[in-house]
Amino acid sequence: MKYSSNPNVYLVSRPSVDWEQIAAFLSDEDLPPIPASIRAGADDANAIIETSARLCYMSFGRGRRDIEDFIYNLLSSKDGSVFEHVNYGFVITGVSRSLTHELVRHRAGFAYSQRSQRYVDETEGSFVLPPALVMENGAADDAKEVLQDALESAADSYVKLVKELEEVLPRERFSHNTDRRKAIRQAARAVLPNATETKIFVTGNVRAWRHFIEMRGASFADWEIRSIALQILELLQKEAPLMFGDFEVSDLGDGTQVATPRYSKV
Repeated sequence: MKYSSNPNVYLVSRPSVDWEQIAAFLSDEDLPPIPASIRAGADDANAIIETSARLCYMSFGRGRRDIEDFIYNLLSSKDGSVFEHVNYGFVITGVSRSLTHELVRHRAGFAYSQRSQRYVDETEGSFVLPPALVMENGAADDAKEVLQDALESAADSYVKLVKELEEVLPRERFSHNTDRRKAIRQAARAVLPNATETKIFVTGNVRAWRHFIEMRGASFADWEIRSIALQILELLQKEAPLMFGDFEVSDLGDGTQVATPRYSKV
């Protein structure tokens, strides 16, 4: 049996700008060239937001020259639609299906691709221990033992179901062996618990990520998904500090942390 309590988050995709096309647009509209029109410089994410925001009022070459002032004015004004043009994608591993069941509830602005239990054999799969059971002082050892007994029973049942279905499921009912294997696994997965480890690719725009972090980084959020929200926030604050720098991380008495934005519900 393999257990996991340390998820990993990888920032795997980020926005990019075709500067030649931006220059062509400005030229065709008789607007000032890039340096005078787009104050974000070579920062693609900020430039996308600035370009989309300035297009609304055709304010290229006018108004705020400082990009930090420009972005924070959008945040404080809750002009959130322009933040939907910038997307970041993450691969998340070592998390439970409990977490992903909550994660995929965030629909607007998100795209998901998750490890399939129908195609991937879970015989050698692993399980995620809830954060409340991972305590350095051993206070949760008895509770952890109860959970591990249940997980081992589920894992054994999965293996037995796969073997039994391999014996009794008629091969002639399926055109391809792949379909038969899929039918076996989709039936056997019925005994797998929410603690089963999974992997998921998540892409979201800045507005969606801000909402996710604000909701799932709050004190009322589940501990596991909150830890993921905080990991994503840490990466995005390094990647796009102007768009996520207003979030403040603070400690709670239970040993966990929360993230609170200065600009809420953008």
